[in-house]
Amino acid sequence: MCKIGIIQGRLSKRPYPKLQGFPTDTWEQEFKYAEEIGFYSIEWIFEKNRFKENPIWSKEGRQRINNIIKKTNVKVSSLCADYFLENPFFRRINYSIKENINILKELIKQSSEIGVKVILLPILENAEIRCEEDKKILYEVISQSLNILEDYDMNIGIETELAADEYLNLVKMFNHNNVGIYYDTGNCAAKGYDMKSDMEKLFNYIINIHIKDRLQNGGSVFLGTGDTNFKEGIPYLMKKGFDGPFILQAYYEDDFKNTAEYNYSYIKNLIKRGY
Repeated sequence: MCKIGIIQGRLSKRPYPKLQGFPTDTWEQEFKYAEEIGFYSIEWIFEKNRFKENPIWSKEGRQRINNIIKKTNVKVSSLCADYFLENPFFRRINYSIKENINILKELIKQSSEIGVKVILLPILENAEIRCEEDKKILYEVISQSLNILEDYDMNIGIETELAADEYLNLVKMFNHNNVGIYYDTGNCAAKGYDMKSDMEKLFNYIINIHIKDRLQNGGSVFLGTGDTNFKEGIPYLMKKGFDGPFILQAYYEDDFKNTAEYNYSYIKNLIKRGY
């Protein structure tokens, strides 16, 4: 059965008005909830705000993470590096690119100690590519991290809101097995892209997939109520042999645990259709 995970914060009280943030006070409890529901993994969040206090940034913190992984058997196989969404590679004044490269390299090393295999780089919103110069900068940043990715047997998954052909060309630019696509179902649906059509073009480069639902030209909504073509996209992936994980990053409000349970079942049923 294809693996299903959930991003941090979706098993805690929502940090209104935000949808996403590192659950400082409840991250250990989230592992217990994830175990009860049946999730394979939790995707770790690494933000700019107080990043040195994030448990992954210290030896003692990583030990705590590994202890709860061992206790619950819920993995941490991926990390969402929102640090670079808030601290982008492009269009910044008085900024040295070496700063972000060093943070990324250190994050790869530290993540490897808790079992992370994929680092998500969010190249969207204020961190999106807007010109050829931005592409050159991204190429420089990732290229300087390739050796360490190889050393730790890890991958970088690039998340963008580009159309499939542009997305594919961006990833192919690196010509490296450790760089691939981290596809976000909801963000692409909001741009008017069809999940199944995208998968037909991008499948060979897919590393991980974020599961969310959005309205075209609109915001996040509960799974199954938006314009994401899950009913064709997920069974297609199963037929192609994708084994996950799907990482739930879906809309939620106050009833976080019941919503997570519903979302888990919703995706699991679609997975079954593909076998």
